[in-house]
Amino acid sequence: MSQNHETSKTDLNHNKKENRTYLEILGDTILPNHLLLAILLSVSVSLGGYNIGLRLFPSFASDNMVASYSLLLGILGSVLSLVISSIIFKPKRVLIEEETSSESMKQVFEDLQLDPVEELKLIENDPITKKELEELGVLNSFRALGGEHKK
Repeated sequence: MSQNHETSKTDLNHNKKENRTYLEILGDTILPNHLLLAILLSVSVSLGGYNIGLRLFPSFASDNMVASYSLLLGILGSVLSLVISSIIFKPKRVLIEEETSSESMKQVFEDLQLDPVEELKLIENDPITKKELEELGVLNSFRALGGEHKK
């Protein structure tokens, strides 16, 4: 019976993860509580560094440099909080890779209003780009798409 209870707990935790609300900021997805914690961490570490500098630097720095050194210590706190936040809060994005097909490339060209024949000419004339596309395995798709539009 305890095994069923554990299974239902696991199911509840799985459902909680699926029902989370994510925010999108600058094209990245985050949990609102992680954003709030990262902001609070950043503000507290930065201001803490600045205030520590205001108390620490007068003992050995000139008076006109105390504010500047304290500001640098606050900026160092910002960088430190960035590193801590990136370690604590892992990315939430899911990348889905699809195989490149002539049809998907055709749609991209139409969306970007590009001429496939002209793009193929540019690729064929640039050996570096041509080699990279061959290595990625999409040059044949470009050629098929460019040949299709010639007709």
